[in-house]
Amino acid sequence: MKFIRPSRLDPRYFENQDGSTWLPIGLNLCFVRDSDRKSEAEVLELFRSWMTSFAENGGNFIRIWLGVPFFDIMPDRPGEFSERNLSHIRFIVELAERLGIRIKFTLEHFRHIGHGRDTELFPGVVDFNKPLYLGLVSSMREYLASPECRSLYLAKARHLAEAGIGDSEAVIAWELWNEINCLGLSDELKAWSGFMIRELSSLFPHQMIVQNLGSFSGAAGYRHYDYLGSLPGNAFLQVHRYLDPGAELDVCRGPMDVLCADAVRELRDRNGRIPVFLAECGAVEANHACYSDLYALDTEGTLLHDMLFAPFFAGSAGCGQAWHWDHLYIQKHHLYHHFARFARTVKGVDPVQERFVPYHTETHHLRIYGLRGKKHTLLWCRDKQSNWKSELVEGKTPESLHGEKIPVESCGKCVCYLPWEDREISAPVRDGWCGLPDFRRSIVVKVSCEQ
Repeated sequence: MKFIRPSRLDPRYFENQDGSTWLPIGLNLCFVRDSDRKSEAEVLELFRSWMTSFAENGGNFIRIWLGVPFFDIMPDRPGEFSERNLSHIRFIVELAERLGIRIKFTLEHFRHIGHGRDTELFPGVVDFNKPLYLGLVSSMREYLASPECRSLYLAKARHLAEAGIGDSEAVIAWELWNEINCLGLSDELKAWSGFMIRELSSLFPHQMIVQNLGSFSGAAGYRHYDYLGSLPGNAFLQVHRYLDPGAELDVCRGPMDVLCADAVRELRDRNGRIPVFLAECGAVEANHACYSDLYALDTEGTLLHDMLFAPFFAGSAGCGQAWHWDHLYIQKHHLYHHFARFARTVKGVDPVQERFVPYHTETHHLRIYGLRGKKHTLLWCRDKQSNWKSELVEGKTPESLHGEKIPVESCGKCVCYLPWEDREISAPVRDGWCGLPDFRRSIVVKVSCEQ
């Protein structure tokens, strides 16, 4: 393994230290949702199982929250560290090293000082209230401005660095906070983020430092992401977006592929010079009340398929990174094979050497997401008539599309990959049109145009 950084040749993508391209295939594995009702061994075994299944299907990038009780190295009193919880982090890092997985660690996530009951449904594992700082500050505004609280945040990061976590090539990024705009976008927040990016860059010189914001689903999201796109030192740009029937934005209530691709385009509009990611995506009930009822019906993983494919073909540095990884969705329906299908799609693809340029077009029946490169063009074609509403709400079985064709370079040689069948087939090209084989839901087309 090697440390990862934005590519020097094409900084929209990533490279290893030796200059070879690294294409992330990612998933959130942030915590064990009911860890308070499990033994230490049971929690570690769940992570081992998740990470092993993920790696066996081509996954190479995960996200872990370090502010949850199982990983919090300063759980009880300011300045006092838990070696037991540090050992849990070491377990994840060492396992990732063996499996060839890279990690983004999220350092904090709380939203209130003191005690209380969370409105979000993360029972037994995620407390968005933090009584640890009572006596020092009484509000998050005070927390962000407090020199003592800043020192304690940095003390946690320094303890991780001194423990050697920053020396592991499996760890590629430190995320300052989960959805920090939920504290209120303010001058204090901006000042805090800028300060911490500079400080953590010194503590972890081999790894990238990033910030993230909450779901881009309403009018305020445009202003919030304008701020994130211009944040100095932010190594790559991330967005969270969900299928949400209560969202202000129409796009968040439509087809999953459209909402994912649109989120990536919003990031590219704000800063197209660094890698961009759809770092959290999924489906929720109105206004994030809880996870979506659609998950129980989506046994084939049509939502997950779109989350993975649409972002990359819209210009992301990797696939979309799904939320609800556990018994609520991915693990429940044994959907890891979708990552293997995406891995097969991008096998042998080097976006840095290709200098991919994203584009989008449509036919009567297809939405076509394309990446035009120097030697190859990759296209992901999505059936317009088949989506979560038709399949999961109306109960319609997706029909096989027959006789479809798409415009391609006239010199092109087309090879089609059918991800829902996991097979390849060559396709004829005549007069600048590629005739597609019969397929359901989506198809990937690789056009070779080497002279």
